[in-house]
Amino acid sequence: MVLTKQSLAQTLEFLFICGAFLLISDALTPLLYPIGRVEPDAGDSNVARLGVATVTYLIACLLLLPRWRVAVQFLARRPEIVVLAVLPIISAIWAPDFGPVVRRSLAHAMTLTFCLYVVCRYSADELFDRLILVLAIGMFGSIAIAILYPEAGVTHGLVNDGAWRGVYGHKAIAGRVCAFAVFICLLHKPANSLLRSLRWPTLAATLVVSYMSQSRTSWLLIIAGIAAMIILAFLRWRRLSQGLRLTICLIVGAAVAFAAFFSFDDLIELLGRDSSLSGRTTLWESAIDIASNRHPWLGSGYRDFWLGPAADEIAKYIPQWVVPNHGHNGYLDTWLELGWVGVALLVFFLLRNTLALFTRAVYEPMADQWQLLVICVFIFIVNNMSASVALAHTDLAWVMVVLASLYSARSAYARRGYVQAAPEEWPPLAEAEVESRQPVGV
Repeated sequence: MVLTKQSLAQTLEFLFICGAFLLISDALTPLLYPIGRVEPDAGDSNVARLGVATVTYLIACLLLLPRWRVAVQFLARRPEIVVLAVLPIISAIWAPDFGPVVRRSLAHAMTLTFCLYVVCRYSADELFDRLILVLAIGMFGSIAIAILYPEAGVTHGLVNDGAWRGVYGHKAIAGRVCAFAVFICLLHKPANSLLRSLRWPTLAATLVVSYMSQSRTSWLLIIAGIAAMIILAFLRWRRLSQGLRLTICLIVGAAVAFAAFFSFDDLIELLGRDSSLSGRTTLWESAIDIASNRHPWLGSGYRDFWLGPAADEIAKYIPQWVVPNHGHNGYLDTWLELGWVGVALLVFFLLRNTLALFTRAVYEPMADQWQLLVICVFIFIVNNMSASVALAHTDLAWVMVVLASLYSARSAYARRGYVQAAPEEWPPLAEAEVESRQPVGV
């Protein structure tokens, strides 16, 4: 069999996109962090990881160039993504640490550019095909390293002793990736026979890693995702009128929220926390006090509050603790770093994203990718309450929520008569994008 230039290019690009998502999902941690060092904090980075990410994103930018016209059309439908890329860079102007803020914000902007390349190049189904392979490597690799090399794959310490971190470097990261993997394996049906045979073993391996990681957040995310999946399945059920389905969901949702509010302490205890959320409320109160007095509207600068001068002020409030590098709440961190302007932008982005995807999931019941993308966004929204994943560069949770927004923009682009673009400017359309032409959603 002769390997043509075209097939060689396709193979190299396939390897590139899989390698990129291995990096973004933190599955390359054993290669990028020296074996035997202290486990990296969630969201931590190093020179090797930053270097590999920079090269990856530069390659993505080059591959995006032939499709730049379509990329502009996508961004024109989601201008908030442009602002989300620009605002962190601008925040360097008022940040105490100009250089670090610029470097981190540029890495964030390049992450968004990578997302744009993915959406311009692959349909949602093609992306999930590749993600199943990436997740299979990560999950089976995690089990192997935890069993064969526990010094690297298992946490040893007083707090998380015995928790599997696998190839992901931290149990919180492993748990977050597991939550996404469960629903990608459950809801996506690969076109390739090899991937179809890999789907269920990967799901089984994911459940093993999730359990052994001892990440209660991961279990909560999976439970929340299952609830969202059930609600979406009911709303897509055509035997009842749309209004009746929506009314039932609102009543059930209100009842669940009411029950959760009055049993909050019991739920927190079930998750192994106390009323202070293991001291987090003290941390939040001190951070809010400092930020309110210094920079409530524009923040301290992208990723500069916990790593800049404000950390010295935080230390005065918690002298018995080591100051963390994030606030364990992504919405709070967004306010601390980018002020009320950043929070308003993030909330608008999430609301519009959720509405667009939710509408397509309900009105296009035969297109499973919308249901899966809704659940990915829902997992992000919930996870961002306990981890700082919003606007995080080279992070799977943030990448998935941005991809979801861009795929809804891609669908809107196709539905409004722009499918006549030149082949080199437009990626192959998924069946769901060409079956229906009536405008739906945002």
